[in-house]
Amino acid sequence: MPELPEVETVARDLQRWVAGATITGATVRWGRTIRHPQPAERFSAEVEGATIDRVSRRAKTVLIHLVDGRVMTVALRMTGALIVAPPDTTPDPYARVVFSLADGRELRYRDVRKFGRIGLWPGGGLRSVGAGRRPRSRGVAEMPGRYRIGEVFAAHGPEPLSRSFTVERFVERLARRSARLKTLLLDQSFIAGVGNIYADEALWRARLHPLRAADTLTPDEARRLHRSVRRVLREGIANRGASFSDYVDARGDEGQNQERLAVYRRTDQPCHRCGRPVRRIVVGQRSTHFCPRCQPEPVASVAT
Repeated sequence: MPELPEVETVARDLQRWVAGATITGATVRWGRTIRHPQPAERFSAEVEGATIDRVSRRAKTVLIHLVDGRVMTVALRMTGALIVAPPDTTPDPYARVVFSLADGRELRYRDVRKFGRIGLWPGGGLRSVGAGRRPRSRGVAEMPGRYRIGEVFAAHGPEPLSRSFTVERFVERLARRSARLKTLLLDQSFIAGVGNIYADEALWRARLHPLRAADTLTPDEARRLHRSVRRVLREGIANRGASFSDYVDARGDEGQNQERLAVYRRTDQPCHRCGRPVRRIVVGQRSTHFCPRCQPEPVASVAT
């Protein structure tokens, strides 16, 4: 699944290439891709004629901000991709939603496995999101008309690359949690955008075992992890994301970060730091990679 660096790469590409473009029509080829509004025909009618103001990211979701204040959310999930296709490009059989642009190009949402979702929401409330608290109102599926874009992300934690995500804030949040570090880093209500790849890489950088309990970290270890999380995410963005199977950027090109990873998917290969073979365990049903020498195992821990 694309994580923060991959989604950020796509958002930055789209900001350069489609900001200012007008959507002249939207063809929905797989109705379940549309999360809101329903039915899909209503979604198509509501985006027709809209002009894209800018493109950004929240957590693992691309945000397409329209000039009229509405925001389109595109959750790529497992195999989703947003690709800008020049005029007269061969049709893509896996394009589930195709946005026609006034200049003849198409913005295609491609999704082989059909797990991704697109929504269109009223603007507002996005800046206040990030405390990891759940909304008081009922779920989006039950009462979608009452949701603004900010409320869609009300259950998400803070953005790890934002200025407000200080080391002091991170240390404080860790001290209140007893979950294992790998599990906690994957918890989107604790921190937004980090997934399996960058959790493994950050823990290796910080020399912390994935089964270590969060509230056992010393202040120095917590600061080290804060620094490592931010560094691996920034490097992932600089390398245009990691492509292991389906991820491509908005040009349809693969990223290069998979070639620069230290432990993820490097089982039995030598650690870049000490030469010991990288190990793989399963934590919370997720493959987890670490160096047994650089990341010493906590006492009495058991992989689950």
